[in-house]
Amino acid sequence: MTEGPRADTAPAGARRLVAGGSMLAGAMLVANAGNYALNLFLGRVLTPAEFSDANLMVTLLFTLTSVALCLQMVAARFVARADASGFPGDSDTLVRRLRRLALWSGVLAAVALAAGSPLWSDLFRTASPWPFVVLAAGVPFWLVQAVGRGALQARLAFPALALSFVIEMITRVGLGVALVWAGLGVIGATVALSVSFVVTCAVVSAMARASNGPVSGVIDPREVRAYAGMVSILLVGQIIANNSDILVSKAVFPPADAGVYAAVALVGRAVFFLAWSVATVVFPVAVRRHAAGQDASNVLRNGMVIVAAIGVVCAVGGFFWGGPVLGVVLGPAYAGLSVPIAAYALTTTLFAIGNLVASYHLSRSRTRQSWILVGAAVLQVILLLVWHGDMASLIAAQGVAMTVLLVALAVNALVSSSRTRRSAKTGGTS
Repeated sequence: MTEGPRADTAPAGARRLVAGGSMLAGAMLVANAGNYALNLFLGRVLTPAEFSDANLMVTLLFTLTSVALCLQMVAARFVARADASGFPGDSDTLVRRLRRLALWSGVLAAVALAAGSPLWSDLFRTASPWPFVVLAAGVPFWLVQAVGRGALQARLAFPALALSFVIEMITRVGLGVALVWAGLGVIGATVALSVSFVVTCAVVSAMARASNGPVSGVIDPREVRAYAGMVSILLVGQIIANNSDILVSKAVFPPADAGVYAAVALVGRAVFFLAWSVATVVFPVAVRRHAAGQDASNVLRNGMVIVAAIGVVCAVGGFFWGGPVLGVVLGPAYAGLSVPIAAYALTTTLFAIGNLVASYHLSRSRTRQSWILVGAAVLQVILLLVWHGDMASLIAAQGVAMTVLLVALAVNALVSSSRTRRSAKTGGTS
């Protein structure tokens, strides 16, 4: 009897996985550094109120990114499973269907964003509705490229995946600096954001070519839809937890104060983006190992250690150098933010660990952890709405909610482990 591909467990495959994962992490680090450099540039040349508007566009992108990640995770899981079973042609069929779905979903989201731009502008106190329209133009491309990235992720094509992030960053930063320097302000920064979507879509589509392999028809569309629903649970939690504090601060703080808070969140969120490179590697490896009947718990444990280390390094760096660096780069109004930056980084670390745990269990179609994350995110919103007097209150509210998240996940793991041991003992004595 022949076995499916198990390259990720062989020594050579393991070395390739580590090398590819390291390359992806390095590329995402470079990409995030470039994006942060752009945001620091915006914070320097724009007023706090204008910077707050520009950061709102990025926050809306994060909300749409959660939709993109749903498409990416669905593609990654089923492409990895089909390839591991020896039928990559099934993967190609699925990718084509998901791209059509992404395109139409993107068009609908773009219409809602552009048509409702006056409403969004009034709600979030922006100076102009036009940035919403410009951002809308790039949304369909952003969702389509997510499917291609999912296929690359599933096939452990980390060098190509890494290249896509770097090209996206170079386009966004280069064009953004040029347009803002030319005097286009928030509109220029948003144009750069949308154009980077178009370029990334073209690059990923070229790299994620069809394999033209054998087809079995084993991928059931109903199963894909059901799994997309499972992923949506996690991503709803991500949307709420990642963006609610920015939206609350934009709605309740004066524009200048909201801009200062946006700077803190911008630096603190580095933890989540760096941690996502870990989740990007862990997810397809876990899918492949589970498909091969192997245990993947050590993959999760190692991932959690790495994410925690990233968070601690970011928090320590923020505490000692965050405020002084921002004071030099952005101006005196940002110089005293070291403690808030460090605190924000720690709360984001808690969330990143919980998100990694939930995404790992999604590789096995388990949703309880995702529901726990959603519950913690809802708790966070409640705390933010009640407790939003100043920046410290917003960060403290998130810290409480994310602590509850990890405690609940730990309790759930202990209960599940206890049930498994009892079942094994009962089965062994029956």
